[in-house]
Amino acid sequence: MKKIVQIFVIALLPMGLFAQGPISFGPKIGWNTTQLSTDYHDYVNQLKNGFQGGLFFSIYMDKIYVQPEVYFSLKRGLLDTTIGDPSDPYGSLNVSQSISLTTIDIPMLLGYKLLDLKLARLRVWGGPVASYVINKSYELSLNGLDNSEMITKEDFKDATWGFQLGAGVDLLFLTFDVGYEFGLENFMRVSSLDDFSLKNNLFYCSIGWRLF
Repeated sequence: MKKIVQIFVIALLPMGLFAQGPISFGPKIGWNTTQLSTDYHDYVNQLKNGFQGGLFFSIYMDKIYVQPEVYFSLKRGLLDTTIGDPSDPYGSLNVSQSISLTTIDIPMLLGYKLLDLKLARLRVWGGPVASYVINKSYELSLNGLDNSEMITKEDFKDATWGFQLGAGVDLLFLTFDVGYEFGLENFMRVSSLDDFSLKNNLFYCSIGWRLF
């Protein structure tokens, strides 16, 4: 078994060295968890898991590199609050809001290599990301009753900007990243709910395969 592992590693070395070249391209998939933020501080945020997948393209210039990406992303979140006296079921209003967005995200990342070995790299990076909404679903519940009709498609923005920060490791032909995305714009503002607005903030991790 040990010899098989050694042969497998030796066979992968040329691919790993090739993937550490000045230009890299490949697919990547990942997991994310979304935190919705709003100006209304009474809301309790519940994290919801999502996923993302797409392509990356890297251009290395010594220790600096540029990496544009494009991927589909599913972002989900849930907010809950009680308006009024929670101990009085007749004088309080339980509000629950859940949202699911499918977006095309296009980050433009600028990175720096902290460590650059023959078979491994350690990187940090950051940059803006544009998100284009291609599908959305929203539910609004008041005391357990569905009031989603208060939300219309005009309350959603078709595109928003965010900013990503993170770090990554390249090992042979694989690339691993963890990052955080800050929403710079509200993706929803509902005039019927006193201009209630939401931003997306999310943590994510991903794995990519460097084809060259």
